[in-house]
Amino acid sequence: MAPSMILVALFILLAGCSTKPQISAPPPGKIEDQGLISKLNIGIPNQYPNRFKAVHHVALTLLGKTYVLNGYLSVNRLEKQIHLIAQNDMGGTLFEIHTQGGETSIQSNTNFLKPSWLEKSVLKDLENLYLNTPLPSPALSRGHDNLFLLSENQEEVCQRYLFKKEPIRQTSGQNYYKLMGYKQIKNRKEIYAIAYSYDGKNTGRITEQYPSFIALEDHTLHYQLKINIQYFFTPSDTPDTAGIKD
Repeated sequence: MAPSMILVALFILLAGCSTKPQISAPPPGKIEDQGLISKLNIGIPNQYPNRFKAVHHVALTLLGKTYVLNGYLSVNRLEKQIHLIAQNDMGGTLFEIHTQGGETSIQSNTNFLKPSWLEKSVLKDLENLYLNTPLPSPALSRGHDNLFLLSENQEEVCQRYLFKKEPIRQTSGQNYYKLMGYKQIKNRKEIYAIAYSYDGKNTGRITEQYPSFIALEDHTLHYQLKINIQYFFTPSDTPDTAGIKD
């Protein structure tokens, strides 16, 4: 066989044995719209009114066991104040958390939920849910499922808020950016995540909807929370600033 024919045969053989290369999805597109970045960032703390009360029905999964709690929550965001009373199904108080003026008081009536653990877990969760603040210098990109990702790296941890754009009315031309989740990522691994679901029952207008269900997972402390928001109250004298419009 001629040398050229040998090369052709070898090429065909190698091509037939090789696997097709994996085609990876392109990275999320970066968005340079500074107005939208600022609007989403400033809107992070405005997902809720300045003052409100809520009743949570919570399933806490810790060390392979699930505990059912009822949480009675009062929040004043302007004063960084949170008051939570957690009770069991029989009405007995399991623990109470109260923050005001930079000071925190935690009382626990059960051995399996110690104050030190509650401070690292439940108190941190409440602050991430209801007392979050704008990121110092975030970047915006478009992720999968048409989500907008507002992110910033802080002390080796990437903080990321996930927003979904929805029209307020089909003919109005205005859009509403709904917060769908929050993540903390370290060394490309998710260490903390919050996901929000909305059913629209707690308010009548899309721009004033609050989450009806929250799923939270802490991969470092190894616990999960599933929170059903059963009641949500806002004082009549509190202006409602929830939601982000464009």
